[in-house]
Amino acid sequence: MNLDVSNKDFCLFLLTQFPFAANDEQEIMLSDYIPEHFQMPSDAWWEELTGTTAEPWNGYTYQQSLNKDVTFYAEFHPEETIYFFNDTYLGNTGGHFHLSLLSWKELTTIVSNAGNNASLFFLLLPLTIGNASERANIAHTISQRLLQTSLQPDKERLVAITQFLTRHVIFDEEEQNIFAYKEKIGLTTIRNHSERNAQHSNESLIAINELIRLATL
Repeated sequence: MNLDVSNKDFCLFLLTQFPFAANDEQEIMLSDYIPEHFQMPSDAWWEELTGTTAEPWNGYTYQQSLNKDVTFYAEFHPEETIYFFNDTYLGNTGGHFHLSLLSWKELTTIVSNAGNNASLFFLLLPLTIGNASERANIAHTISQRLLQTSLQPDKERLVAITQFLTRHVIFDEEEQNIFAYKEKIGLTTIRNHSERNAQHSNESLIAINELIRLATL
């Protein structure tokens, strides 16, 4: 199976993995918008990608070496995508989603260092937090990345999907978009659904921050 943005079916699947991607004015989620505007992958294709059962699971895994120390994995399950750096859990998109891990700078650094892979960008984007001061850059980058995919959206769809994805990254409550630096620990967030949540143990925060640091080298 071609797990790349040159595969339109895979692109459409990726766009269903953003649980915060909403248009608040129209009260619609990206996961609802996409089926209304694109021909979705067949059930057979979807089941081949994710497998048909949680246990035993027989879906596909995306693998991308980031550098000599860190490899990124995304496991595609029937009800969720689960993310790892090496064998360390980063988060998931399921009903009990756990995302909000990387800063925008960390995301762009990782993708740039790994060869500017558009597939990697859209796989890591669900895990990313941006802030209001970065909004213009985030929206522009997302728009340009969408144009690198096989979706080839027209202007109206490009603007709409860009807005959805930017909304996923930047919450309306600005305090939710800020990473705080904790001495001897590293970056933390107040978002509950994050491996960097400030309430986690110092040991676990130090470990995840060190792994993210290695991923950006």
